Amino acid sequence: MKISFNWLKLYLDTEVSIKFICKILTDIGLLVENLKKIKNLNSFQEDYLIELNIPPNRRDVMSHYGIARDLNIALKSRGFKSKIKYLPSVSLFKKEINFKNLKCFIEKNKKCIRYSYTTLSNIKVLDSPNWLKNYLNNIGCISTNNILDIENFILYELGKPIIIYDLDKIKNFSLSLKESPKKFFFNKKFFSSKNDLILFNDKNPICIAGLLVNKNFIVEKLTKNIFIESADYSAEYIYKIAKKYNIKNEFSIRFERGLDPNLNIYALKRAALLIKKLSGGKISSKIVDFYPEKNIEKNIDLFIRFNKINNIIGYNLNFIKIKEILILLKIKVLKENFNGLKIKIPLYRKDITREIDVIEEILRIYGYNHFNCKEKIYFYCKKRNFLLKKEKMIENMISNQLNSHGFYEILNSSLTEKKYSKYENNNFYEKIFIFNSKNKNFSFLRDNLLFGILEKISSNKKKYKFFEWGKKYFFYKKNILENKTLGIICAKNNNSFFKFKGIIEQLIIRCGINVENKKIYKNGIYFNYKKNIICNIGYIKKAILEEFEILQNILYADINWDIILLLLKKEEKSFFKKKYHKYNFTIYRRDISLLIEKKISFEEIKKLSFYKENKILKKIHLLDEYNSKNFPFGKKSYTISFFFQNLKNNLTEIEKTINKLKFIFIKKIKAIIR
Repeated sequence: MKISFNWLKLYLDTEVSIKFICKILTDIGLLVENLKKIKNLNSFQEDYLIELNIPPNRRDVMSHYGIARDLNIALKSRGFKSKIKYLPSVSLFKKEINFKNLKCFIEKNKKCIRYSYTTLSNIKVLDSPNWLKNYLNNIGCISTNNILDIENFILYELGKPIIIYDLDKIKNFSLSLKESPKKFFFNKKFFSSKNDLILFNDKNPICIAGLLVNKNFIVEKLTKNIFIESADYSAEYIYKIAKKYNIKNEFSIRFERGLDPNLNIYALKRAALLIKKLSGGKISSKIVDFYPEKNIEKNIDLFIRFNKINNIIGYNLNFIKIKEILILLKIKVLKENFNGLKIKIPLYRKDITREIDVIEEILRIYGYNHFNCKEKIYFYCKKRNFLLKKEKMIENMISNQLNSHGFYEILNSSLTEKKYSKYENNNFYEKIFIFNSKNKNFSFLRDNLLFGILEKISSNKKKYKFFEWGKKYFFYKKNILENKTLGIICAKNNNSFFKFKGIIEQLIIRCGINVENKKIYKNGIYFNYKKNIICNIGYIKKAILEEFEILQNILYADINWDIILLLLKKEEKSFFKKKYHKYNFTIYRRDISLLIEKKISFEEIKKLSFYKENKILKKIHLLDEYNSKNFPFGKKSYTISFFFQNLKNNLTEIEKTINKLKFIFIKKIKAIIR
């Protein structure tokens, strides 16, 4: 958002410099992205353009007055002399002449919170005065005429959108705000307006929910009578309709964030008096206000605890200072005791709904950099962070390997449909039901990754190779359990069963786990390690495939990733943390890259590596497998890590062993050392 410093000074009286103001604005969460000096063409007065990045929830500062109000609070709380000037009085507003009666029909609708209007007669559409042109030009708004410039001035002064129409073009003098049931022609385009809130003049659409105005009703040079509208619509509805018609303008930005309905009347009176002053017109009607549910929006009452404030901030803030900041924020203190304060939030601060929001406001105004903490803060989570990084690194390694085999990673929702439960026969655990689910169909937490992946295959029938990292949820003995899983799926045409099994075995071996047992059953294979089921591979039943309209046979692998992580930790402890009392030794690692035939497995290389004379080699890992079009036909690349334990710390013996291993690989499997 762009603001003018001279315009800002109309509402804020302070001697603080522009650079310090920019620093304060950034400190209170209104990030200053750019500061630019401007020279006005019509006067010798200099101005500054401040470009701000305003958070989406702070619709109360989407205007010059709103920013001045927030800036005044911050300056006062930090001991600077500052005073917020009151907005210009509108007490002179009154009906001066009679005009033809305008009938306005506003149907009661939740989408329209408040609708107000007034009319002016005998106006003259002229060029705007220099002061108005300067304010608008400085923020990049092009001046049009004295009437439409007032519309923009009110928008950037108060943050309240108003729309001015040519009243003489509303022929039958009847307006109705209602939901249109069909398509209509608007600005040379057809709009599908089913259930959209439209302002109509008989059958002619004038405006779509305060966002798009019909060009036939805009103020022109010959306009004599005008109709001024100030409306407040549901923020959720405006967001949907703006997205539907791809509308992005200054009105939609403010309506989407929610407006203060109490500002409607003041904005109308302010606009009417300014137009009267600049155009010589006269007010021809009183304020007509449609506000069917006045009590629908109430001030929020909250109780904030002193202990909670200090625990969140991490500093014992003075209670008197807390009350001072709340009063500056126009938050009323209703009751006070030793534990905390009962407060009432002003209606224009719709972003404050919880106790934590109030604490954030106190911290923001007090200043994040104003705490002098004598005690040092220590963190004891290095080991945990290291383990998380290592787990993530292993996951990335496995994902990269699956990508090299042509698999695509996907991400699905944790919620699943109830209808899939008929394909599962689980007597060991129960599904978890979600009571407040927005979609009634998706009301269970998934206990299987399979159905989510099958949905992706049915919607994208060109690709049949996917994998997903996700969690399964279920009740077991009255406890809620989460199980991290890797689900991999592949069509039979793309890979045979044994090739798919080989890819899965490769992944498990690459994690450093040697599969001990394989149990074959009717439709697939189990991989076991010390009585733990690591992986289950098999064909998916035809009844399930018919549900998703898939004609091909599909292979699926379900890898229990939690068990793999547990086994990795045990293996690491047993290998790297053995206690040797008599000898002092070091573990050495060497990597070798081999270009070999695709038929050769890692197991064959492992058998060749552990020959009888090789006593110092303790462990080997497959670090990387790589296939490329640049390789000779039928070739692949293996990068293997060799771990040596040398009791004498003799490096020459390790080098001799490495050279001998290379010689064996070249002779036995005709490998090329890369």
